[in-house]
Amino acid sequence: MTPKYEITRIAHPKFPWMHRIRALRDVREDVRAGDLGGFVQSERNLSQEGTCWIADNAIAAEEACVSGHSLLSDNAWACGHAAIFDRAIVSGNAVLDGGVFVAAGRIRDHAYIGGNAEIFASRVTGEAPVISESASVYGEVRGRVEIHGRTVILPGSKIDNPTTDIFHIYPERIVVKKPFGKKLCVLSPPMAEKGQQKQKSRFPSRWEER
Repeated sequence: MTPKYEITRIAHPKFPWMHRIRALRDVREDVRAGDLGGFVQSERNLSQEGTCWIADNAIAAEEACVSGHSLLSDNAWACGHAAIFDRAIVSGNAVLDGGVFVAAGRIRDHAYIGGNAEIFASRVTGEAPVISESASVYGEVRGRVEIHGRTVILPGSKIDNPTTDIFHIYPERIVVKKPFGKKLCVLSPPMAEKGQQKQKSRFPSRWEER
């Protein structure tokens, strides 16, 4: 396998043991051969496989690992034993610390993911969480869940949304938003029995657009 990046001698101005990476070949649409990336402590922080990347001034340190098709960008940090994989995107000033697993969704702004938190897509819908602003997550979050403000999801807590509705979680309330433009299932009337005149249904067709 041809390595996709190398660790340069360009040291981080504040953490001199961290060095920038440079792409050795085209990695993804926005990362071409020769492009500089973010900072790593060692090669274990970024997989040489897949299209995963560390961009801008983002940092992956200690035993943290970025793999799959994930992206760590802007000024985001991943440290401890944090694992970012699949198609997760971590950006802004977000911090991942501890033994966290982030396999889907977006972590952004000043969000903090710590402890043994787990962020996954729904097994049913494939939808993934969005954690933003100054929210902190220490538990498990799955599905189409958006966590805002200074909301804290405590260790041992589990939020699993198997629907296509959006669960907006704020510090003081939870708002459920129904997606519009989706096709909704509508019940069909029973078939007319033999000898009975078939009546025109007052129901719409089985599928209708909201």
